[in-house]
Amino acid sequence: MLRVQSVAQELERRVVEGVYPEGTRLPAEPELAGEFGVSRTTVRGAVADLQARGLVSREQGRGTFVRGTGRVSVSMTLETNLSVSAVIRESGRKPGTIGLSVNRELAPAAVLAALRLPAGSYCIVVRRTRTADGVAVTDSVDHLLEVPSLPLDVSAYEHSVYELLEDVHRRPVLSGTAMIQAHVADEPTASRLGVAPGHPILVLSQVHDLSGGVPVMYSIVSIRSDVMNLYVHRGSSADDTLHESTLPEPSERDAPQSSTVPAVSPGTP
Repeated sequence: MLRVQSVAQELERRVVEGVYPEGTRLPAEPELAGEFGVSRTTVRGAVADLQARGLVSREQGRGTFVRGTGRVSVSMTLETNLSVSAVIRESGRKPGTIGLSVNRELAPAAVLAALRLPAGSYCIVVRRTRTADGVAVTDSVDHLLEVPSLPLDVSAYEHSVYELLEDVHRRPVLSGTAMIQAHVADEPTASRLGVAPGHPILVLSQVHDLSGGVPVMYSIVSIRSDVMNLYVHRGSSADDTLHESTLPEPSERDAPQSSTVPAVSPGTP
């Protein structure tokens, strides 16, 4: 397993640094196996890792070709409430925000259910695309529980929403329940993320709770799967049982429908 990871890391480095430019074919398995001094099975496993992360694609009868730009690679562990900007910074990249907008909008059904609001309620809706070294990484829509002290000024949302919510509510966001879905990017999302329509993405839908279990934000985050890697930290619960949590399904307006892989974990603004 360590050999597979080592070969995968070296191949990824070559993609990132342009040794294997986008659109070029990787050397054949026997050639790579000879170069690294490993078996073809090890090389196959390393290439499969790159393929799973969208950096390369196999074409029947032709070989394996570099697909992703490989300009950045950001990893996030879904264990604690970390902002995307903080994760990007900790990955050694420069975080940025583009397309930031803030509006007061009627909450759709999924948001009403997630935030336990009555029909006809409004939310503060924050839309933005986060970048790492200028490369789009995530595109998010955050529905915030409307309270009188929550600002509508765009400048108030240029930094961590978690910190803003803590200032407004006088207590921190301590937990969240997230669901991860596999999707392909529709045209508007693809345009904001800088990829082609149909590009594979991950969609993270999450309810964010203040201390005391009060939900204050429902987020839908579209993630470039070729740039950001998600990891889930797992462990036994206090009573050694497995618990399940459910989220309201995102509406068609919020995110396209597809098969889902549920995960329970805090998350990402």
